[in-house]
Amino acid sequence: MSGGGDKKRQMPPANAPVARQMELFTNFYGDDDYSNTAALWDSIPRHSVNPRRQASMRDENGRLPAYEHHFRFNKTLWRMEVLPAHVRDKDGVRRDYYPSADEELVEEVLRRFFADSRMGVHDVEDTQSWVRFTLNMVRRELKERGRTRSIAEIKRSLDIMSLASVRLYEGDSEHPAYTTSIISDVVRVTRQQYLEDGKCMWAARLPALISKSVNDLAYRQFNYRVLMSLDAQFARWLHKRLSDRFTYAGIGKTHELSFRSMQRDSGLLTANRDAKNLAVVEDALDALKAADVLSIWKKEERRGTRRQLEDVIYTLHASMHFVTEQRQANARMRA
Repeated sequence: MSGGGDKKRQMPPANAPVARQMELFTNFYGDDDYSNTAALWDSIPRHSVNPRRQASMRDENGRLPAYEHHFRFNKTLWRMEVLPAHVRDKDGVRRDYYPSADEELVEEVLRRFFADSRMGVHDVEDTQSWVRFTLNMVRRELKERGRTRSIAEIKRSLDIMSLASVRLYEGDSEHPAYTTSIISDVVRVTRQQYLEDGKCMWAARLPALISKSVNDLAYRQFNYRVLMSLDAQFARWLHKRLSDRFTYAGIGKTHELSFRSMQRDSGLLTANRDAKNLAVVEDALDALKAADVLSIWKKEERRGTRRQLEDVIYTLHASMHFVTEQRQANARMRA
């Protein structure tokens, strides 16, 4: 697996032919708004350190250390390391930032644009994927989804996404298997350029793991409208997780998730007390039920000696709407 790190900034291919792989990637089954997962990339908890936690981690100079977190993907334990972005704040002072929920939402918008054949460019031979956009496109999309952000906030998120570095280590290896930023080779448009040519667009290269998933047909459609309607970051993570893994959803079929595995893999359940983390999980399950993703969920506590909580197993029943969407996603993969 090769990663980023190209010193010379690249540009999107001017006349890349529309490959069959990209046609399949942009063709969805169903009548709702969809986007695509990229299994390994979406398993990396790169947005998991919230702003309040970041503030507590900064030193007196506004710097953050490299952040590490372990997660499991396909039975393999991986280690993620995030090197923060050093960006200028509203007060003119430069501080370090890890990607967090704001960047997660902007990334989802860019990937939704990429899944539109008019905005996405994919080069099969060089395994490169580019997305074209304007800041106003991103702003309008976020506003329409109830996630309003200003142009200045969007630009700041783009800076964090392009300047922070994500390193991925497999197992106990001390050498990264993959290094990238969330977006790279960002081609920017100034206000003057935009005023002179309203069709002038930004462009950014997406990670090679996304490009590889397009080439290998290793992705899966999920309901982007539902995802963006969910207020809590953990609920969005869980929705995407179920879309990618509860592929066999059907009448009478259930999916089990353990609290400890979600705590490990999401990186979002970081309160000191289990009770607070469990409340986040159960609020998310209730939100997915309200969004017509789940019909019922149940839990079973597992306690050890002295009644200490060891784990909680959640059993999930899909709604008929989610069952239909998963069957459509399965049919799309077989086509």
